[in-house]
Amino acid sequence: MIRQQIKDVLFFFNRWACLPSTWSARVRFATPRHPEGHYLNLGCGATYVPGMINCDGNRFRKMDLWLDLRNRLPFKDRSVAFIWLSHTLEHLFPDEAIRLLGEIRRVLTDQGVARVAVPCMEHALKIARGEVEDHYPRSFKDPLGQAINHLFVDGQHKFGYSFSVMQDFCAQAGFTRVVNYSAEHQEQPKAYGHVTVGNEPKGSLVVELSR
Repeated sequence: MIRQQIKDVLFFFNRWACLPSTWSARVRFATPRHPEGHYLNLGCGATYVPGMINCDGNRFRKMDLWLDLRNRLPFKDRSVAFIWLSHTLEHLFPDEAIRLLGEIRRVLTDQGVARVAVPCMEHALKIARGEVEDHYPRSFKDPLGQAINHLFVDGQHKFGYSFSVMQDFCAQAGFTRVVNYSAEHQEQPKAYGHVTVGNEPKGSLVVELSR
């Protein structure tokens, strides 16, 4: 694993280096590929989903668009039918996360849905109580230490989330509907239009957002 201090330096420059790609995307994706709108996989990482516009800040990933999510999304208002944002939001500071959620709301169609998954504070509390084990990426003898590292992963994550915190951030971003999908379905995959996504890491908080 690359140390977070090195990643922070790389992504400081990355934010500006990817701007030409972002500007050209406004032309490339001016017209949605599907009648109902674009399908976006934001912060795709190693999970490339055919049929979606896979976006990532790491230039060495397989992707369709090099994009830093701290910048404005290069898509028109109400032009996106579905967005998947899996284990990415926690890598942003709270103000950056709220700004990104606002951008997601801006580009979603009136019938559009965003599926957002983050590490769950409730699951971290289970680790702290010794009810479940999680030793990634560093092992601690103390369950409390293990719970802390579950949330922050050696400093890679900037913030932790419970459903109430997610609700608050989404409300600040303008969302009127926030559903706790994982409360009933855990991390089960689901079909959204022509794509099926899911199977987020165990213990994820998964929510569905709509305008």
